[in-house]
Amino acid sequence: METLNPQQVARLHDHLIRTCPNAALIDELLDHLACEVEHYMWIGLPFESAMDKALLEVNAGVVRELRQTYQRELGLRGSRLEKASKDDIVFEFRNKAYGAYALRQAYPQNLRNATIMTLSLCMLLMAVMHMVGHGTFSYFSSWGAVWLTGLAGITFVGFNWHLHQEGTQTLNLH
Repeated sequence: METLNPQQVARLHDHLIRTCPNAALIDELLDHLACEVEHYMWIGLPFESAMDKALLEVNAGVVRELRQTYQRELGLRGSRLEKASKDDIVFEFRNKAYGAYALRQAYPQNLRNATIMTLSLCMLLMAVMHMVGHGTFSYFSSWGAVWLTGLAGITFVGFNWHLHQEGTQTLNLH
């Protein structure tokens, strides 16, 4: 596929600066316009013809539609900004559907589960080492309590993981 050189991108940017009524949309329009021009160049048109054809398609209606979309879906102002999390602010003008947003939302739970799992496995290992070293084991001893606490931690993490997977599958089905 044909790609635009920096001078061609600069020409498109200059055209948008002269004609776009909303400076906040210039980057988004430049991306869209560059893709269209590259498409027309790929099918065999020279840059000038491809630019003219793409500019015919990008009219005031497209700019108006983009502005309305930004204001409706992506604008964090007033009370929405006050209620927004850091992740909402970071991902305000980015695609939330591809997975990074969901990973950042789940990070505190993942960190908690990883910490509990690590501590639980250490407790189990210490209890097993004590049992092997002394040759006896009782659930009613202090090492038995360590063993049971470690087992409870692993059960907790496993149950949370299962609930998270069920919730993810339910969301993907709808």
